[in-house]
Amino acid sequence: MSALVKQVRAAVEEMSAALSLWEMRDNTRAQPEVRGAANSAIHSIDAALRHLHELRHTLVGQIRESDDATAGRVDALLARHAAEQAEEAVR
Repeated sequence: MSALVKQVRAAVEEMSAALSLWEMRDNTRAQPEVRGAANSAIHSIDAALRHLHELRHTLVGQIRESDDATAGRVDALLARHAAEQAEEAVR
């Protein structure tokens, strides 16, 4: 998962650099490099979103696995408690 986080950070850093150039544009003259920076920002945003969705998907799966393991422990604990209660009732 840390690789995905690194990819998100890299995309956001690229976006930030491209947006900095875009924000300094001068609309009174042609600046193809600034227009290219705007395209780069869009591509970086798209990449960050892709990585975030993948990260979310991975995290949701891990959360479900963790919750299932917790539920199994709780079930075992409840069963053990019920058995102890039944044993005490017999005495």
